[in-house]
Amino acid sequence: MSWEKEEKEKGMTRREWVQIGVGAGLVASLAGLGGLVAGQILPPPYKFTGEIRETIQYTKFPTPQWWNTKAGTPVRVSDFQEWQGATGVWRGLFQDDKYVPGTGFPVIIVRIKRESQFFSVPPPSQMPAPLPTGFNLYFDDATLDAANGGTRILVFFDRCVHLCCYPGWHVVDNPPPGRDYSAYGASPPTYVQFKQDPIYCVCHGSQYEPMVLIVNVNDKSGAKYVGAERVHGPAPRALPVIPVQAQGLNLVGGMADPNWYVYC
Repeated sequence: MSWEKEEKEKGMTRREWVQIGVGAGLVASLAGLGGLVAGQILPPPYKFTGEIRETIQYTKFPTPQWWNTKAGTPVRVSDFQEWQGATGVWRGLFQDDKYVPGTGFPVIIVRIKRESQFFSVPPPSQMPAPLPTGFNLYFDDATLDAANGGTRILVFFDRCVHLCCYPGWHVVDNPPPGRDYSAYGASPPTYVQFKQDPIYCVCHGSQYEPMVLIVNVNDKSGAKYVGAERVHGPAPRALPVIPVQAQGLNLVGGMADPNWYVYC
């Protein structure tokens, strides 16, 4: 049995998911340009050409950032200093080696401190879906940057679960993040223990803790998923994680369940 037939029996094949993901991004881009209006005759279906990249690629941030010159190149696990992060895209469409805006999954890449006292993930018995073979919820290597205790990197879907804005990691601090974490029953170790801001959505103030991964329910798709704990509202739940592995030094994403990311 082919992998596509096997996945079809489960529901949606990888090829169909890629086509939907790319198509949704392109439709959103066209809609933003006013290309789709009620009653308008639609053009023939868009024919996809180019390459869908499973390797996570850097994207350029609107303000000056250390990774902007790397836009369009693979994210490497050796690129990050402790507590550094970047924006990227997973499963984006590339044509002539250039990223097609609006395609793929926007992501936040975060290197946290590699330690075991405050970092936590769901036990295997609570995992809501099996991860692809060879993938994990985070990248971890004790020998990479061993002088600083090794390297641990996580990747998250860069769409806020509140209203689908784009959260950031240490790129915007005006206005500063709210610190009333106790009002949400939270005590984020990135801030409380290490004096680092959590993932922060400046639009409405939501924050997510990358050192604490929990299981929540996606209220749009009904799927259980793993994500960074919500530590400040108005977001109601965790920010979905993207499973990863390193191929060489390149960071590659893996799909556990597409329903983790269906809410925008």
